[in-house]
Amino acid sequence: MAREPTVYRQPLTPEDEIELAPPPTSGDSSNDVPEKDYRDFVIPEDRKLGVVSTTLLIVNRVVGTGIFSTPSFIIANTDSVGASLIFWVLGGVLTVAGMFVYLEFGTALPRSGGEKVYLERVYRRPRYLATSVFAVQFILFAVSTGNSVSFSSYLLKAINPDFNSLDASWTGRAVAAAAITVVCLIHSFIPKTGIWLSNGLGAFKIVLLLLVVCTGFATLAGSTQADAMANFQSFDGEGSAPSGTPLAVTRAARYALALNQVMYSYSGWENANYVLTEVRNAPRTLKIAAPLAVTTVTILYFLANVSYFAAMSKTEIADSGVTVAAKFFENAWGKGSFATRVMPLFVAISALGNVFAQSFAMPRVKQELAKEGFLPFSKFWASDWPFSAPTGAIFLHWIFTVAFILGSNASNTYAFVTAVFIYTGIWIKVLLGIGLLYLTFAPQENWKQQRTSFRSSPALTVFWIVSLLYVIGAPFIPNKMLDPIPWYTVPVLGTSMIAVGIIYWGLWAKLAPMFGFHIMHEVEVLPDGSERDEMEERLVE
Repeated sequence: MAREPTVYRQPLTPEDEIELAPPPTSGDSSNDVPEKDYRDFVIPEDRKLGVVSTTLLIVNRVVGTGIFSTPSFIIANTDSVGASLIFWVLGGVLTVAGMFVYLEFGTALPRSGGEKVYLERVYRRPRYLATSVFAVQFILFAVSTGNSVSFSSYLLKAINPDFNSLDASWTGRAVAAAAITVVCLIHSFIPKTGIWLSNGLGAFKIVLLLLVVCTGFATLAGSTQADAMANFQSFDGEGSAPSGTPLAVTRAARYALALNQVMYSYSGWENANYVLTEVRNAPRTLKIAAPLAVTTVTILYFLANVSYFAAMSKTEIADSGVTVAAKFFENAWGKGSFATRVMPLFVAISALGNVFAQSFAMPRVKQELAKEGFLPFSKFWASDWPFSAPTGAIFLHWIFTVAFILGSNASNTYAFVTAVFIYTGIWIKVLLGIGLLYLTFAPQENWKQQRTSFRSSPALTVFWIVSLLYVIGAPFIPNKMLDPIPWYTVPVLGTSMIAVGIIYWGLWAKLAPMFGFHIMHEVEVLPDGSERDEMEERLVE
């Protein structure tokens, strides 16, 4: 008795963009599937992303609430204006180094899936192991919990400036759950509108950062009463340490933690690589959009920090916590409704933009994992029904996001989930950096023939890998970043996800076949010369 294999094509419908594919060929009679009409999922051209949309997708993902809150953590750990500014520049340099690695992979393998596709190209043995490790990390922790809760927190703060502990309250959690629900419904049922909203929110973030920059330079020009040049007269870390600086931690350790947080603030620059199948002329568009977005964000981040130091003292920034931007406008323009209500609303909108960008890109990766049978009930999660959007994967994304929102009453649980995702993602990036070096210097891999004219410098790749290893090691230094959650939880759990992925691979790829579950593996060569893995699940009698 045979079960119908998982087929990742949808039943024929009368839509204009449908392209017919040949029916499945017959193999062993015991595993034959009744012949049907099938279609390959084809993205309509008017929904594909161009240079502007791809650039805004990256900007929308990178710029969230971090630039409006993390400067307090950076200055608290460095006690130095100069070091803080250098770290923000260094974060941009490291992002550029990583972007070059992803550009080489993305232009050579221009299809959706991001790290999943690149890991499969590099780590072919043992088969499915690298993808299993990535799948566990991405399905569990690639969620929109943190930004959904940030949206609700700042929105309720705008409504009632005295409302505290929003992210730990049921009111805050209900608003966060409603936000991610609405965003997922938009991306599922009116996907073109979702793209337009995401683009608009990305453009809004650029305007918001420009507002911060212009206000800061107006302060430097002497349009306010603040002593604008005080912070720039001394760039060392001498003097009284800002409150909140962790005790019993050396300066080198504090610098490591500060750089770690800066890297977190730049996270998300790889967002376009997740959806390259839906990008028009993907190699060319990616080569333009990614550098443009990363350069824009780096410049604006640096200038925004200069602006903060123009209107606030080191101690004020360190003590302001996650409300750096609100305190900044209060100092620059005085206390009023703009600082207490409008600015929190703007930050809430910025966080909502991140939710839109994440909920657009992350489900595309989860759909690719489902298409290849890495998830239970893969056929459901891979579905494009009913409006040619990855509805099943968006629903999967929604489930885990809402579960984390509603499943805990700890105010920093959401920051914890985000930290674990980014930390495990850094391990994946280290593997990709090493893998690219291997492909570059291993003639038998024929990478030189497969890649396009774009090539990342091996020296730059090595620099990126070493920097990532430094960032991986920093959280093992005792700190109070996620109190009351123990400081070692994130690095230990993040690193252990590799072991969990290996265990999952053992159960799925090794143990399951003992009970008759088999993976039928095929490689399809696409018209652009790239390859797509296709697998079918079959339970043999």
